[in-house]
Amino acid sequence: MANEVVLINNLISDAQKRREIPLSDSQAFEAFSIENILKNRNLTDSDLEDGRIGGGGDGALDGIFVFHDGFLLQEDSELLDENYEVASVRKNFDLELVLIQAKKENSFSETAIDKVSSSIKRLLNLEHGRSDLIKRYNQNVVDRIGLFTSPWQRLISRSPKISIKFYYASQGIVGQIGHNVEAKAHDLVEQFKVHVPGASAEVVFVGARELWTFADAVIESDLQLKFSDYVDKGSAYAGLVGLPEYFKFLCDSNGDIRSTIFDSNVRDYQGNVAVNKEIVESLETASGGDFWWLNNGITILCSNITIGGDKLFTLTNPQIVNGLQTSQSIYNTFAASREKLDKDSERSLLVRVIKTQDEEERDRIIRATNNQTAIQGASLHATENVHRQIEAHFIANNWFYDRRKNFYKNLGKSADRLIGISALGQAAMSIGLGRPNDARARPSTLLNTQSDYRSIFNDEISVEIYLWVAKFQKAVDKHLLEITPDASERNNFKFYISCYMAIMRYGSQIRSLKQLKGLSQSEPVLTRDEVTKSFDFIRSICDDIGSSEGWDQARTSKSKQLADSVIEAAVHQLTGGDDS
Repeated sequence: MANEVVLINNLISDAQKRREIPLSDSQAFEAFSIENILKNRNLTDSDLEDGRIGGGGDGALDGIFVFHDGFLLQEDSELLDENYEVASVRKNFDLELVLIQAKKENSFSETAIDKVSSSIKRLLNLEHGRSDLIKRYNQNVVDRIGLFTSPWQRLISRSPKISIKFYYASQGIVGQIGHNVEAKAHDLVEQFKVHVPGASAEVVFVGARELWTFADAVIESDLQLKFSDYVDKGSAYAGLVGLPEYFKFLCDSNGDIRSTIFDSNVRDYQGNVAVNKEIVESLETASGGDFWWLNNGITILCSNITIGGDKLFTLTNPQIVNGLQTSQSIYNTFAASREKLDKDSERSLLVRVIKTQDEEERDRIIRATNNQTAIQGASLHATENVHRQIEAHFIANNWFYDRRKNFYKNLGKSADRLIGISALGQAAMSIGLGRPNDARARPSTLLNTQSDYRSIFNDEISVEIYLWVAKFQKAVDKHLLEITPDASERNNFKFYISCYMAIMRYGSQIRSLKQLKGLSQSEPVLTRDEVTKSFDFIRSICDDIGSSEGWDQARTSKSKQLADSVIEAAVHQLTGGDDS
């Protein structure tokens, strides 16, 4: 066990060295534990940071994450929209709540579980509304739990299959956990089941050995898919795959869907829309011909293909770039009923597999295979030339643009010099367009309208501006980590601070990214003192608006009223006012 402790501490130390401002020892252990416990979920650094809980009133929880059918739920997810059509959600959908507590201690204690148990009694009690909970817990805890309780309540008619997992991580030895701690864990499981009737629940102890195993594990890159028959030309193959074989390809060792194989897919699962209803109907109706007669099939890109006996394909780094709706529908249908899977043993799916490592070629295939039907929003961002140019400019300056989800993160690049499409879009929206409220309120849907997307990403904007914006926002984020331990405050104000400080540097209101051309010619240097002053100033404006309107901080931070007030205050100071 001593060796595992040394090894994980070495990994934590390496991560600390890559950060411009290291975390405290306890925070570093929390971040390491959360990242590795959720390693197979393939979440971005922003996803992980959003789910981390900090500051007082954390309810003894260090991480809260909610998954719908294997995909992470975020605060602007369609499923949480009050106007979202309940009937469009499939029956028996999966809703998973993951809670994490990480303590840099050499054992597991009863006290730690007791504290979580006390919090759960309130957080999962639906009689306690948000206004009640916010009196005892910080906003981030309440908001993150709301990602679970909201769809649980609103979509109860769809009979969700709910699971709750509580991970308790320390540097202790799992095999030496005392009987009293085990008993407390058992009681906590029962408590979860009482508060969430019908849910499955589990407490998972993660010690030094388990953490090392998670950290040392390589995300599976080779998957096997057995064809019934196929034809080939060059490095491309097309053929039929039995539905049971394809279902097996979709499932990981726990029987969950492999969400990582959809990272290059430009769509999200669209739920119970008309096309998916037809797919499910085809799956559930054995008559009327083979399934592949009625379906356009699947396209898979991979970096290498090995074909063994019995037409067994081994695919390296496979990505399903077209066919997410079909794949998710197949998984949903057969995961809910093994009996249906047995009945469909003779039916097949059309699958195309293309071997290529050429990124331009991959992007052309992705665009071509997804242009046949309408796609919501600006989903084809990553394949456009502007993002290739941004990526190249970032690399030339030792920064990294993750236009392909987690590509550079998986190469071990520092989070301090790495940013994805959505995060860059948020920073550009707040700094370059003066809309920090939209950047705050719409983290995953910000670029869904063509007008918003084109105002941020187009060939007329210098790549130097994108890098400057990324550096400016990252500098704000870096200082905020030291200024406040409260993750919800950091999330609520970071875009307002970058908007405000950019205006003060530019000398007037900023309405277009092109205005930043001059600023982008030099490094954005921000001191902790000026970020602190900006934070305090903006928080006071937020408090005044919240008090006047009867809003809490989270709601106020998403309002145009706060954005207008902050911009007006900045411009007023520049023209001779004295509001700070």
